[in-house]
Amino acid sequence: MERLYIHTKKETTYRSMLTIFLVVLFFISSTLVAFFVKGVTENLNDELVNRLMKEREVIETNNNLKMELSVAMRARYIEFKTKERLGLKKPNEEEVLVLR
Repeated sequence: MERLYIHTKKETTYRSMLTIFLVVLFFISSTLVAFFVKGVTENLNDELVNRLMKEREVIETNNNLKMELSVAMRARYIEFKTKERLGLKKPNEEEVLVLR
């Protein structure tokens, strides 16, 4: 003779309540994790934007300094070539004559 187990209504209710509780707990924890990940992502995005802005400023400053250097080098180059080819030199303050 085999034993036959029949669940009573109380046990079934307990299991269904446990299942509902676990599902609700899963959704709540998923929502909390989603908000946490969203916050971390926004912080990282802001940090990345700030770094890119600083990088752009550094690149602009570098380009400006390159332009200033090229102008200074061009002036030195012109002065060098005038000394080399034409034998000219830059006059001192004492040698400059002002004509009116």
